[in-house]
Amino acid sequence: MATSKTTDIADDVADAAASTGHRAGAQARHAGADLGDTIDRTANAGAGGVRRAARKTVAAHDAAAVEFDGRAESLEDAIRRNPLAAAGAALLIGVVLGRFFL
Repeated sequence: MATSKTTDIADDVADAAASTGHRAGAQARHAGADLGDTIDRTANAGAGGVRRAARKTVAAHDAAAVEFDGRAESLEDAIRRNPLAAAGAALLIGVVLGRFFL
């Protein structure tokens, strides 16, 4: 009779352990799914931020290129209008740079 009682207790303990294991597994799966959703949301938010930054960078580059082209044309026009002054300025810049770097 003691063996039967011991077997019943062992079966109860095994059932309780299995039940606890199933609950723990379900909770772990649920937590994993929640974590996966959080990672997906974070990744999507990060990708959106990178896309916005890329668009802003392209826009800034385009604006800078347009401004540079305008300034280059302006400088070229000034040189064409006053070639002697441009040559004098270039000579002065060459002397100053030569003085400091040579």
